[in-house]
Amino acid sequence: MLAQICQFFAVDSSNFPKNELVFVGDKSSDGGFLIHYFINLCQKQNRPLCFVGLSQSFNHYNSVAQKLGTNLLSARDENKNLIFIEGLKLISECVSLHSGQFNESNPFLSLLKGDSTQFVNTIDASLANLAKIQSPNAPVVIVDDLSVLLRSGATPKDIILLVNSLNNIITLGPTKGSLIIFSSLDKDEENELCAFLSHLCSVKIEITNLKSGYCKDVHGQIEVLWKDSLLNPREPKTTHSQFKLFDKSVELFALGMSAAVL
Repeated sequence: MLAQICQFFAVDSSNFPKNELVFVGDKSSDGGFLIHYFINLCQKQNRPLCFVGLSQSFNHYNSVAQKLGTNLLSARDENKNLIFIEGLKLISECVSLHSGQFNESNPFLSLLKGDSTQFVNTIDASLANLAKIQSPNAPVVIVDDLSVLLRSGATPKDIILLVNSLNNIITLGPTKGSLIIFSSLDKDEENELCAFLSHLCSVKIEITNLKSGYCKDVHGQIEVLWKDSLLNPREPKTTHSQFKLFDKSVELFALGMSAAVL
């Protein structure tokens, strides 16, 4: 899976792109494989990674990673090049109707009230801890799935301010890292957020269902736009592909070139 997706993205599997803000917008139900691709890529390169898991638990991501040949438990506890923030659990604590008391140290508590400062400070502190391993590689921060914050009570404006702050400390700051934001796009109220992320990002990846409807041999299609940016000046380029998912891999092929339709 790693080699084929890297080839499609025109990315060197041994050299993760620096200073990129990557927005992955999923309009299907199958786009999660790209998150696991980015995790796998970071681990193969021994790249410092701060992962904010808003849609799944650590055990889920680790289970998938093991199928792909990497061990996130070892990366987190032994190599110390992974910091995993249990966003799903922390958000659940904030919105639980049965919680009598809130933990004021929970960074999502203030975030859902419109103040992202504590959450941004948590990411900043995580990057400082990752810097202690003295890796020659720039860090990567992955947020999966930003739309969970909307459904938990945060407003599009709150999230826009959050993303701006994260972009400033990760891609525009001295760390020269990359920020990858995944968001499911199936609600009208997410249009404002999607428009902002599409404008701000340097790489936009959109995953959609087939326009022709369901097909057992083609699960969806991907559009990737590499944009010209201040930190990465280049000619804008758009590439397209269709894909089919397997248990441990994904097959990519040009539009209309699946064996099922030839």
